[in-house]
Amino acid sequence: MFLRLEVHGPSMEPAFPAGRRLWANRLAYLFGAPQRGDVIVFRSVDDPARCGLKRIIGLPHETVVWQAGNFWVNGVALKEPYARIAHPSPGDDERHTLHLGAQDYVVAGDNRLYSRDSRRYGPIPRSAILGRILS
Repeated sequence: MFLRLEVHGPSMEPAFPAGRRLWANRLAYLFGAPQRGDVIVFRSVDDPARCGLKRIIGLPHETVVWQAGNFWVNGVALKEPYARIAHPSPGDDERHTLHLGAQDYVVAGDNRLYSRDSRRYGPIPRSAILGRILS
């Protein structure tokens, strides 16, 4: 079963620019769990009638830290060749830590300056994940 969607906004550039049409595999996680680096479609935390498109950064039971434009997972800096990390703006020096539960995931847009993601609204539950994007 597949879900067709269109990218809105710049949060996943350059990999998925605004206007690009994508397919999501809704059965991708039927027999396996979402993995770090997967690009997923999920029900919006703010408005369940809307969907979000982001990359998985943190997995269940991990500790994820965001500081100065970078993510650390369980104390190890995450290598993100796909990410556009802007120069930190005032206030980005502040350290933000998320301790994830058994069903929690941290997601972020590749274009960090223009992404509204887990850095703002916290982890998303596994139940909100609708599928994995086919690239």
